[in-house]
Amino acid sequence: MTNQLPTRRHEQIGEEEQSILRIFAPIKVHRTFEAIIDRIVEAIDAQGLKQGDRLPNESELAKLMEVSRPTLRQALRILETSGVLKIRAGQAGGVFVASEMIPVDVLGRNIAHEVHHAAELIATRRLLEPIVYHLAADNASEEAIGRIADTIVLMEKHINDPRMVRRADGMFHRRVAHAAGNQILLRTMTGIYRELNPLRGALDNDAVHGRHMIDVHTRLLNAMRERDHDALQGVLEETFIDLEKEFSVQSRFKTKIIAIR
Repeated sequence: MTNQLPTRRHEQIGEEEQSILRIFAPIKVHRTFEAIIDRIVEAIDAQGLKQGDRLPNESELAKLMEVSRPTLRQALRILETSGVLKIRAGQAGGVFVASEMIPVDVLGRNIAHEVHHAAELIATRRLLEPIVYHLAADNASEEAIGRIADTIVLMEKHINDPRMVRRADGMFHRRVAHAAGNQILLRTMTGIYRELNPLRGALDNDAVHGRHMIDVHTRLLNAMRERDHDALQGVLEETFIDLEKEFSVQSRFKTKIIAIR
């Protein structure tokens, strides 16, 4: 009979489950997906798990470590690609150990690739997003500006729910891209936002961070509404610096946008 890590379904928490709760403690660090990977590898070693042993399911892992489901899936995908885990779908599926002999070299290369991918996405966003925002400042109708403003209202409404705040944040950026009036840029930026979303970890996803986002978004909206390109560029630069700090990367590209007339 294979080992199985205990879950929170039991009414009584035993000594073994308390150990698991310590192993899968909440994660509050940069590059959350890396910390998830380290924590799962540590669990496999600490519990002496072998091929075929089951870990807590995806929803339980996300709750235990207090990370977003997209970020957890990112970590699980890397672990599966590296031959550490096997993810099975369906009623009898779950998260299983593929090998107790961790291929550290392969895992390290796949993590490095993921970090490089995040850095490339952020650099591309830094290059293209200012164009989108400056176009929106010149082209957005009052109706479009109103739809962008609605997303800030949603962020305020759900300030204590980080998941909903992130959704409203995504709506804000997509509606700005729509307001720019360029379909090619819209498709490009939508793809970048979609790929960045799983990389957004649990770091600072609280009400304080939410209020900071509301402040930044409000200043962006006001600059677009007033067609103040200098103010708009200043706030955009602030958002890029925040994003690079969150992912612990530094862009090689700096941009200076000349206002579109």
